[in-house]
Amino acid sequence: MVAAMLAGVLLLLASTPTLAELRGDDLTLPRQVTEGGWLDLRLQILGLGLSYPAYRVSVALTDSNQVRFEFWISSPMAQHLSDAGREETERILAYHAKGIQKRVADMIGKEFPVLSPRYDGRRDFKGEFMTPGVELDSEPERWARWREETLEWSWHP
Repeated sequence: MVAAMLAGVLLLLASTPTLAELRGDDLTLPRQVTEGGWLDLRLQILGLGLSYPAYRVSVALTDSNQVRFEFWISSPMAQHLSDAGREETERILAYHAKGIQKRVADMIGKEFPVLSPRYDGRRDFKGEFMTPGVELDSEPERWARWREETLEWSWHP
């Protein structure tokens, strides 16, 4: 009987709403952010949305006001691409670079009307395809760069 009452009290306490640590009034305060700051944040969020277990994508605005992505290839995917050979790897990496470039251009076109007319994906968009180093403590390796809508190889499968 006591156990049943204790369980009932615990259920009642668990269903009682608690006060949030963050006050609603504080969360509705306006904040000013620059167009570049907002673009950089949106690019970072876009990169997270484009990431999968086989690869991680980060997209950000550089100090020279270009959009830059890093495409981090997992070790298993790198092995698969190595086995596939250079031609297939080039096709796959170019496919991903073009896809990221299109998503960035679409986002800028929809959300940044001031920046959109001057954004030129050929000049303003670049990136790198990276893999983990061979050894655990090795530096990451760059396989390829994406510049001016062209893949430039650093690695030769």
